[in-house]
Amino acid sequence: MNPVSFPTVFVSHGAPTLAIEPEVPACRFLGGLGQRYPGIAAVLCISAHWNTPRPTVNAVTAPKTIHDFSGFPEELYRISYPASGAPDLARRVASLIGTTGIPCDTDTGRGLDHGAWIPLRLMFPGAGVPVVQLSIQSHLDPARHLALGEALAPLRYEGVLIIGSGGAVHPLGDPAFSLGEGFPTDRRAVAFNEWLNRAVTSSDKNSLVHYRELAPSAVHAQPYPDHFMPLLTALGAAGPGATGSVLHQSWYWGNLGMGAYEFR
Repeated sequence: MNPVSFPTVFVSHGAPTLAIEPEVPACRFLGGLGQRYPGIAAVLCISAHWNTPRPTVNAVTAPKTIHDFSGFPEELYRISYPASGAPDLARRVASLIGTTGIPCDTDTGRGLDHGAWIPLRLMFPGAGVPVVQLSIQSHLDPARHLALGEALAPLRYEGVLIIGSGGAVHPLGDPAFSLGEGFPTDRRAVAFNEWLNRAVTSSDKNSLVHYRELAPSAVHAQPYPDHFMPLLTALGAAGPGATGSVLHQSWYWGNLGMGAYEFR
């Protein structure tokens, strides 16, 4: 009998204030998502907010909660997410990535940035699941991030839930899209989001890898690659022939697309 395997997941973590806004639809969704995956032994989180020259994992016994943002309500800076780390899993991740021919570094001091601890605190509020974080590389192309994910696929049979954390639509830094409470959602953001849903649910890896050329308004919806790369890594980690499904759809601050996807 084949061992149990877990799907892989991509979630949109929005702005840091999502952590303290239980009335927001994406917050409510994440608050129930952890129950979908009983029996996991650990989480490997690929966060858009850890960008390194080459892949790096944090091999830390007790990772600190990193408040890597400024100008937000004071209560956010008092939040701690005391999940344990998993150095053995970190070394396993580094070994698997090494099979791609790309060296993977190990960081023994790095904690969990808000791209990791905000969704995980909502998913697993008791902080009882060990967490290892893996960085992205903004200079690597989408195909390489997909390949990195493919190297991680064996972890799904080892009790590990692989979560990519970024933004389905993340136009931060692009003046074409306004962001803020009460702002309307731009039709171009909607068009990109609808394209993304079609590509995910049709398991169109080629289109997802070439999203910059194929998706409508990609240059505005994803002006930087950081928040899209975790999706590609989660997709790759689901293994060949994986199919995607939409778990959640909503908008936050007008143009932050809070889509969540599962690959199995």
